[in-house]
Amino acid sequence: MQTPPDRDVRLLEAPDIVLVGSGIMSATLGVMLKRLDPRLRIQVVEATKDLASEASDGWNNAGTGHAGLCEMSYTPSRDPDGRVPIGRALRIFEQFEQSKQFWGSVSVDGMVGAPSDFIHVVPHVCFVKGSENVDFLRARHAAMAQHHFFGGMTFTTDSSTIHQRAPLVMEGRGPGPVAATTGDGTEVDYGLLARRLCGWLADQEQCDVAAGWKVTQL
Repeated sequence: MQTPPDRDVRLLEAPDIVLVGSGIMSATLGVMLKRLDPRLRIQVVEATKDLASEASDGWNNAGTGHAGLCEMSYTPSRDPDGRVPIGRALRIFEQFEQSKQFWGSVSVDGMVGAPSDFIHVVPHVCFVKGSENVDFLRARHAAMAQHHFFGGMTFTTDSSTIHQRAPLVMEGRGPGPVAATTGDGTEVDYGLLARRLCGWLADQEQCDVAAGWKVTQL
């Protein structure tokens, strides 16, 4: 590693875990490991001077909680009988729910502050145009609405209703078949959450979070 200029800071000697980067993935994994085994010596190293200031930061990350509600790429095709397989969307929804449960648990334990600081309910909308795409979205909704994960999702082909939900999408749009689904999704300020997780980790024994260190060799 390169030592930052004008600094005489020692990293942990012989850590059990080294996490490169202080974004949401490193921060979540580090806290999870420390809670599972408090004896672990964990070192986080971040190249920039500020923690979670790159891909996880709110200015650089849309914050979308990917749960299959609006990501049609998770259900890209139809079976020969016309049905839309939703297995991948279910798996991704479940994985994100597990992430939310973990973040919720550390919030309950007073480690990251109030959940309302970094997690919010936001409508997730799918929009399509053209008869073929409308038929696909209808079939997608029919398949997903049967599972309790997506039971609250709504489907409409009414232009005025879609305009209320997504006015900029509909503004100036000419006539033609359109459709949309809407479900309550989750948006997360991953940067804020990562910094708070790193803050907790830095306060633990045998743990250190160091900014301004660049990993040059493994």
